[in-house]
Amino acid sequence: MYKKLLFLLLIGIAASRSYAQNYDVLTYAFNGTATNGVKIKTNLPFTDGSQMPTLIFEGYNYVGSSPVGLLLTYYIYNGAFINARVSSYGTYTPPIYLANEGGKVVIFIDSKDYYLRFSLRAFGRDRSAETATNYQGWTTADEALLATATAKLLVPYQNQFSGKVSIGTSAPQAGLHVTNVNTLPNGELAAAVLGNAYNHWTYFGSTSGGKIRGSSEGYLALETNPSGTNKNLYLNVTSPGNILMAGGGGNVGVGTSNPGSYKLAVKGTIGAQKVKVTQTGWADFVFEPAYNLPSLAELETFIHVNKHLPDVPTEQEVVSEGLDLGEMDKKLLQKIEELTLYLIDQNKKIETQQEMIETLKTEVSQLKASVQ
Repeated sequence: MYKKLLFLLLIGIAASRSYAQNYDVLTYAFNGTATNGVKIKTNLPFTDGSQMPTLIFEGYNYVGSSPVGLLLTYYIYNGAFINARVSSYGTYTPPIYLANEGGKVVIFIDSKDYYLRFSLRAFGRDRSAETATNYQGWTTADEALLATATAKLLVPYQNQFSGKVSIGTSAPQAGLHVTNVNTLPNGELAAAVLGNAYNHWTYFGSTSGGKIRGSSEGYLALETNPSGTNKNLYLNVTSPGNILMAGGGGNVGVGTSNPGSYKLAVKGTIGAQKVKVTQTGWADFVFEPAYNLPSLAELETFIHVNKHLPDVPTEQEVVSEGLDLGEMDKKLLQKIEELTLYLIDQNKKIETQQEMIETLKTEVSQLKASVQ
C-alpha cells in the first residue's frame, strides 16, 4: 500500500514539474489605438545565462485582419541579448524590441494597430531565472522604451528550414515549386496570385532588387529598383531567343505612355547604325515610256502656285502628321529620276545646238575665205 502511494506521489511530482515548465503569462486586448505601442514588463532579471525562454504570442490583429502567431527566443550573455530571433506563423510581423529597464527584461511591440489582442505563454526550464515566480506578475503598458534602457535590440525575423516547399508536387526542384493550378472565372489557369492591390510589389533578389506588380485593372508593371546600383533591365541577354512584344494588337511606347496609333512610338532620339525600311513599290515607274513627265514650264507654274514640288507633302502636313521615311525616300527618288530625265533632255538639246554652232562656224569660215 505504501509503495503504491509513494509511486503515485512521485508521478504527481513529475507531472507537476513538467506542467510548471509551461506558463500562461498574460493576455492583452485594447479596444483602441495605442499611442506608443505595447510594452511588456516581465519579471525576468536581466542576468547573464539566467534564462533561455520561448515566448509564444497568439491572437488577432483586427485592423490588419491578420492572425497573430509569434515565437520569440533569446539568451542573455555578456550584458547583451544574443541569438534573439522571432518567427511568425501568422501574418502579423510587427517590429519587436528587447531591452533592459531597471534590471528587468522588457519586450516592446512597435505596433499602433487598432484593437490588437493576444495571449502570451512561455516555456522555460533548467535556467536559474526560469521559475514560476518569474513568469508571474507581467504587465503591459502603452509606453515607449525608456531613454535609460540598455541592451536595446531589434529582434530579427527568421523563418528558416533546410527543405523545400511544394504545392501540387512531391518532388520540388526549387525552394518553392508550385504545380497545382486553379481555373479562374475567365477560364485561365493560375498557379499563384501575388498581392491584392495596385501598389503591392514582388521583389526579386532583395528589397533593393527588381520588382513586379499588377492590379485588378489588368496592367503589369516591371521595374528595376531606383535605389539599386545597377538600374538596367535585361531581357534575353544570354539567350538567342527573340523578344516578342504587343503581338495581341497593342502598341509600344518608349519614353511615352501614349503611343497612339503607332506600333512603336519613341519620344526622343533614336540611335542606329542601319535602318532598313521595306516598301511595296518604288519610283522606277518614272522611266516607263507611259510616264507623263511635266514640262519645266508646267513645273514652274505649279511651284509658283503651291510653293512645293508635286507629290511632295507640304510643310504644314509634315508638322501636323509627321513624315513617312519610306514613302518620303520614294518621293525623293521620284524627283531625282524626273530631274535626271530633265537633264537628259537638256543634254540632247545642248548637243543639237552644239552641232548647229559647229556648222555655223564652218560656214562663217568659208564665207570669210571667199571674201578674201
